Amino acid sequence: MPSFLWTQKQDVGASSRVSHGLTYDAERNRVLLFGGDPGGPPLADTWSWDGNLWTQVADTGPSARWGLAMSLAAAPDASRKLVVLFGGASGSNLFADTWTWDGTEWTQIADTGPTARRAHALAYDSARNRVVLFGGSTAANPAVGDTWEWDGTEWTQVQDVGPSARRAHAMAFDPTASRVVLFGGGNANGAGLGDTWLWDGTDWTQAADTGPDPRAQSAMVAAATIVLFGGVNSIDPNLPTANRIMYGDSWRWDGKDWTKVQDIGPSPRWGHGMAFRSDTNRIVLFGGSSVFGPPEDGSLQAGVMGDTWEHSEAAAGGGGGGIPQVQSVTCPPLVSAGGPFGVSVTLTAPAPAGGVNLVVSIADNAGQPIDPTWFSFPVSLQVPAGSAGPANFNVICRAGVPPADYFLGVAVSGGVQQTARFRVQ
Repeated sequence: MPSFLWTQKQDVGASSRVSHGLTYDAERNRVLLFGGDPGGPPLADTWSWDGNLWTQVADTGPSARWGLAMSLAAAPDASRKLVVLFGGASGSNLFADTWTWDGTEWTQIADTGPTARRAHALAYDSARNRVVLFGGSTAANPAVGDTWEWDGTEWTQVQDVGPSARRAHAMAFDPTASRVVLFGGGNANGAGLGDTWLWDGTDWTQAADTGPDPRAQSAMVAAATIVLFGGVNSIDPNLPTANRIMYGDSWRWDGKDWTKVQDIGPSPRWGHGMAFRSDTNRIVLFGGSSVFGPPEDGSLQAGVMGDTWEHSEAAAGGGGGGIPQVQSVTCPPLVSAGGPFGVSVTLTAPAPAGGVNLVVSIADNAGQPIDPTWFSFPVSLQVPAGSAGPANFNVICRAGVPPADYFLGVAVSGGVQQTARFRVQ
């Protein structure tokens, strides 16, 4: 079995909780945490993890809730990298509000879109600059199967066929295949599911029905590969305790198959959060519970956890390898139409064996792709093994390009994109 080593970090900071939101804040190179269920009234605090310390960064914003979902955001302004939060629950109340975090404060940006729900999942599709939402539990149905996308301005329902209705499933975006990966969840009765589905922006395709045991309330991130940890075999509250299984295993998805990797690390749990820090190539895991119970119920307090764990993808075996990300992109701030200009890209670490491919794009000041005839540039560029850059290439700005601000974006195989602003004069 391939090696997969977790390291426990500090256990002070954010309090113990389950069903909270956790995601990577790419603009500030921090992991962001919001809310959750401590085994009593839900929380509304916001915390930031820098790799060593948890710091509370806000106590205002969305109302207290659990069962919410967060991800990197589709920002209408390409110069900003935001975090988006949708939905959740407090007592019998379900929420349908959308919020963004800019590093300083939360802002509510929409109250229309998907119906109010909890236990749904979000994933940021960096190839199409869309946040994808699937499923969850609504007031009318214990499990739904609708698909929505957020473009930074509004929600649009894009599909109502694909995976069966479910809640408490796991989703992440696979940048190598440019697909959102969905695994498992609980059906309307709460029984765990074990199927894997892929969303390409148009259709859902079932990719596998073997791999991790059926489960709900696991967590999944896109790192060197897609990584999944933990979960519980059923979220049916009527299931006898003797039949409840908590998982503490780690799995990798390579685009075709699941592989179990060494499961030494965090104790078995459900409702935890995971995020991938692309600046340090580390997976961060926080919280969860070893005891299953009703939401906001005191019986949860015996099992709710507040521990923080990290796994270094750079040290991963069995194909972990550690894929560096783009650290910086530089280009002249002013360029002239009708001529070339140079671009320089550096990585966070040397490229592994086989090198890495950089994906290049240009957007306007609203974050929309520009007319493809305006600029000429390499759509992909390889950084050779052992090099962290700089990787240099030229962009040709054709005559007639309208004077304006533009953003040149570069990412490793669709990973977290770094941008440089330039003005055509």
